[in-house]
Amino acid sequence: MRPFLLDLQAGGQPDFPAFVETLGDVLLLLADLARTPQDPEWHGEGDVATHTHVVLAEAYDLAEGLRPEDRLVFVLAAALHDLGKALTSRRTEDATGQRRVISPRHADRGRSYLAYRLPELGLPYPVIHGVMALVGHHHDLGRTLNAGSEQAYRRLARQVNLPLLYLLEVADIRGRIAADRESRLEDLELFRLGAQEYGVWDTPDPYREWRDVIDGELAAFSPQYRDLVREGGILDYEEGLIQTPHEAIARGYAARAGFPQLVVTCGPSGSGKSAWVAEHLPDFDVVSLDLLREELAGKRADQSVNGRVLQVAKERLKASLRARRRVVWDATNTRRDFRGIPLRLGFDYGALTTLAVFQPPLGTIFERNPARTYVVPAHVVASQVENAEFPYVTEAHCTLVLDEFLRPVPSTP
Repeated sequence: MRPFLLDLQAGGQPDFPAFVETLGDVLLLLADLARTPQDPEWHGEGDVATHTHVVLAEAYDLAEGLRPEDRLVFVLAAALHDLGKALTSRRTEDATGQRRVISPRHADRGRSYLAYRLPELGLPYPVIHGVMALVGHHHDLGRTLNAGSEQAYRRLARQVNLPLLYLLEVADIRGRIAADRESRLEDLELFRLGAQEYGVWDTPDPYREWRDVIDGELAAFSPQYRDLVREGGILDYEEGLIQTPHEAIARGYAARAGFPQLVVTCGPSGSGKSAWVAEHLPDFDVVSLDLLREELAGKRADQSVNGRVLQVAKERLKASLRARRRVVWDATNTRRDFRGIPLRLGFDYGALTTLAVFQPPLGTIFERNPARTYVVPAHVVASQVENAEFPYVTEAHCTLVLDEFLRPVPSTP
């Protein structure tokens, strides 16, 4: 597997069956793509495997001149960009009764599927996150072009490398047979021109000016306060509430009197969450759903009291937030709606919100579980992984990703 990836980075051009053969033991969905249909109106070339084979060939041509690491990210994303279709594709009928094939949210599902499996390949985390970003956002260029605003372009640019995303979409569109092929390629050029006009086309930090202004003017304040003002300002700007970093500074003035801090953990059972909380957040109030189940029902595994547990947890969280304390919500939170509950409360109470995301390899998660004091059934852990919705950086003020050794992972756009 490692020689395959090194060759890919160095300029190798394996076809799609070679990806299936080499990576299929880790990425099991690769073998399903040949059995995954596509709507002939948009994909006259056939099934997902056929489409991906052509996209790869186009990607090799477009990869000429890329740095080796960028080439690896780009080509892997080309091979994996539609992996989520194996999970989401289904046949349906439109309003006229015509049979169609749809794959709702396949980009997001594919990204989450890769989150705990790409680390199994021994790839550096910047490469892992680069691939995940391209896979997860590969339909967002059109949406951003339609929105047309500078906010929309900056929001996308802080999550993914735009030149690589553009190249992936060129390869994706060239790799299908459809009546709108040429118009879609023209739209991509309009997107590129828009990104260049807004100054976010090829920059590692589309908010550098905001950081310079806010960190400069608030240099005398704590790093946590600067994070609250800066990252809160960016979120407000992307929601259309403000336009400048100076407005962010003005909106953050009230927090100078004090503000709470909220950390929300996110990761399957066995990924190291509680151990990390105990070591790194010893002075934080802890709202633990497992401990509350034990407190209220006598057993951590008793799911019959989940409704009551959630209500008590929310009340304890609110109490800590009202008192402007530092608090951690310790639970798996692998689903977006679950972690959205404490995060929304954090925003409502003016807290600095941080997502602590645990991303060990899949094998490590299952190896650790039997050694835990409180073992979670393997099928429950498997369900957590299969239904995981890996977080986006737009969900909280700050996102901290930790590897299998509970070390912070370098951040990547």
